[in-house]
Amino acid sequence: MRPFLFAPLLMPGLMGLVVACSQSSEPSPEQPIIIIEDPVPDASDPTTQPDTDIDATPDASSGSVDGEACESDASCRSGFCAPAPDWPGGYCTTVDCNTREDCQSDGENNACLLPGRGSNFCVRLCTSNDACREGYVCQALSQSEGYCAPNPAPPFEGTGDDFPFAVTCTPAPGGRADLAFDVSDDLHSYTVVPFVSSGRRLFPSSVTSDLDGTSFNLRQENGFQATGSQLFGFINPTIFPAVPDDIGKIREGAHTYRLSTDDSEVCHYLLERPTRGTEIDLNIYLVGLSYLGLNANTAANHDDLQEILAAVEAIYNQANVSLGQVRYFSVPEEAEAAYSIVRSEADVARLAMLTEAPGNDADSMLSANLILVQSFDFTDSAGTLGISMGIPGAPALHGSGISGVALTGEYIGRGGSRFNGNGFTANIIAHELGHFLGLFHTTESTARHFDPLDDTPRCTEGFPESCPDLGNLMFPLADPDNFIITADQAHTIGVNPLVK
Repeated sequence: MRPFLFAPLLMPGLMGLVVACSQSSEPSPEQPIIIIEDPVPDASDPTTQPDTDIDATPDASSGSVDGEACESDASCRSGFCAPAPDWPGGYCTTVDCNTREDCQSDGENNACLLPGRGSNFCVRLCTSNDACREGYVCQALSQSEGYCAPNPAPPFEGTGDDFPFAVTCTPAPGGRADLAFDVSDDLHSYTVVPFVSSGRRLFPSSVTSDLDGTSFNLRQENGFQATGSQLFGFINPTIFPAVPDDIGKIREGAHTYRLSTDDSEVCHYLLERPTRGTEIDLNIYLVGLSYLGLNANTAANHDDLQEILAAVEAIYNQANVSLGQVRYFSVPEEAEAAYSIVRSEADVARLAMLTEAPGNDADSMLSANLILVQSFDFTDSAGTLGISMGIPGAPALHGSGISGVALTGEYIGRGGSRFNGNGFTANIIAHELGHFLGLFHTTESTARHFDPLDDTPRCTEGFPESCPDLGNLMFPLADPDNFIITADQAHTIGVNPLVK
């Protein structure tokens, strides 16, 4: 069979960041040239075109200018309203612009966005988040200017009243915060989770021992540990020692986590592991799989699902990890009808918000949410099989937009002499769970980016057939034959607090 390309992390903010960082020069202030991936109004999609019963050339003196909220195309001077929820509150814009003169502005600082695909359209420029309306952030173009873009961060309301771990909030005068925490003696590993309850952004810098100055630089050699903030903006789960080379840098006593933020305070919680864990508990949400006879009531005795979970456990046994308690859940009927087929990253976030802590005690909270849906149907990312909300995901958080992993269940029970659907599904689950536990792709499909581990081979040419890491669980192509976990990958899995 033809292997599938994994698309584990497709958050709009990340895609925009990656492409924008590849630009060779800053955009001109007269005509910003911005390349973003998502969201972009698609003028070729008839569902996004102006209503046919509305005059295609509206009165230039009426309606809202570009960048303002709207309920319909008739609300906008341009005749086009990019709809909610992808554009919170709606977003008036001029499609097929060429320069800022084409934008409906009335003195507002609007400019023409030139995406790498699809139609050009007008956006509101800004210098800070405060210049954008609710639901939007100022996406940077340069050090001094950006544009108001939908906030890519999934909805987040903090840890809640019943959170069993101590949460400390630290003021951030001047946009800088030093989070203080103490590490116990003789630990195996620990995790610090800084977050901003408002959903605004934080930017990790370093974690330093007050004892002797031993430091982890989260902008340079340990920059991979700032992935959470790059993906979601408001949170950054940080595990130590993330890689075996960092074992010797673990210190007891007082530490300082230094970061910057565009909010007035940053909160954090600390999780410590005295010994290496050997089990991971799963909360499995079943969405739209009743046609397979699979729901929360039948899952424990469903032959195909149990075969899949046994295969997942066999893969993780290589890291000396077994499946612990496995719980099964359903979602409300209206959510099942809406999200059985996942069509966007926003759908994944909405499903993750439906997860619930299986208990209020620490042990119950430290469990991973897996959301099995009928299928994925991403217009811009064909072949998507699963999405992990973080590398690593935020431990002990349930009911937020980043609480878990979403996976396709379309191959369950399918197969024949040349294809094992259950084995394929097990590979998808094990791979995406690996991301949530902190594992990166061994090699990205571009053959230019690699994981931070020493014992995973790197593929620099001949992708994928000639890659030395083909066969590894975290190779970016889905295949039941990709199941190997190396010693360093086993270390990364073992230090995650979800492994108990």
